[in-house]
Amino acid sequence: MAFELYQLEELVILKKEGTISRAAEKFGVSQPAFSRSMRLLEKEFAIPIFHRTSNTISLNETGQFAALEAEKIVDAANRLLFDVRQFDRRKRTIFVGSEAPAPLWAVVSMLSEKNAEKAISGELAERKELVDGLKGGSYSYIITTTPVAEDGYSSLHLGEENLLFLLPVTHPLASESVLSFSDLDGENMLLLENIGVWKGLPEKVMPKSRFFVQEDNDAFYEFVEKSTLPSFTSDLVEDVVEGKRSVKIKDKEAHMDYYITAESRLSASLSYLVKNFSREFARHKYIPK
Repeated sequence: MAFELYQLEELVILKKEGTISRAAEKFGVSQPAFSRSMRLLEKEFAIPIFHRTSNTISLNETGQFAALEAEKIVDAANRLLFDVRQFDRRKRTIFVGSEAPAPLWAVVSMLSEKNAEKAISGELAERKELVDGLKGGSYSYIITTTPVAEDGYSSLHLGEENLLFLLPVTHPLASESVLSFSDLDGENMLLLENIGVWKGLPEKVMPKSRFFVQEDNDAFYEFVEKSTLPSFTSDLVEDVVEGKRSVKIKDKEAHMDYYITAESRLSASLSYLVKNFSREFARHKYIPK
C-alpha cells in the first residue's frame, strides 16, 4: 500500500464538495492533477471507488465508505501532529493562563526570573477554557477567581485586586477617600477593552454611563493622560498620571480574589509565587503600556 496522506485528504474533500472541479479548487490544485491523484488512489485500492460517465466522475458506494474511513485517518494524523507539537512546546515553554490581566503580569515575570532556560507565555481566557487547558496540558499554571478542586492539582490563594476610579484632580469627587459606582453613574468614562474577568462589570454597575472603549493599550493610556474623562485603575497597578488621583471604590463588585492552580508536583513553585505576589507589584510598579 503506497497511497499518501494528501490523497486521503483529497478523497475527503471530494466527498464533501461532490465534484472533481470544486474539490480541486478547494484543495488548491489543478483539475487534471486532482483527477490523476484519484486514479492512482483507486489503483492502490485495486477496486472501483468511482462511478464514471462520459462527462462526470463521482464516488460510488464503496468510494463513499472509503472517504468516511479516510476522514478518520486524516483526523488522527492531524491530532498526532498537534499533540507532538504541543509536547515540544511544553518542553520549551511554560504557559500561564489567567482570567484577569494584572495577576498574569506578575506571575509571568516571576516565572521568567526563576526559569531562565524556558520561555514564559501568558494569555487571558475564560475559566472553563483555563481548567480544560490545565487538565489537557496546554497550561502549566492558571489564575482564576475561585479555587480549582481537581485531583492531582493544588490551588492556592494568590492575592486580591481592587478597582479604583482614576479621576482628574479637578473632578468634583476627586477629594473623596472612597466612592461608590453609583456616585459616577451617568458620567462619560474611558475604558480598556482587554480587562479579562472585569469585562462587562462597568456597564452593569454604571448603566447610565457612556463608555469610550479602547482596544489598544498604548492608545488607551495616552487618552487617560490627556483626557479630562474619568477612568479605572486598580491597586495592583501603579497608574501615576499627572493631574489625576485614584479613589477607592467601596462596592463589593470592585473586589476580586485570585487563585493559582498547577499540578501538585509544582506545589513548591506555587508557594513561591504566592509568597512573592504582592512584593512583585511593589518592586516593579506595573504600568501596563
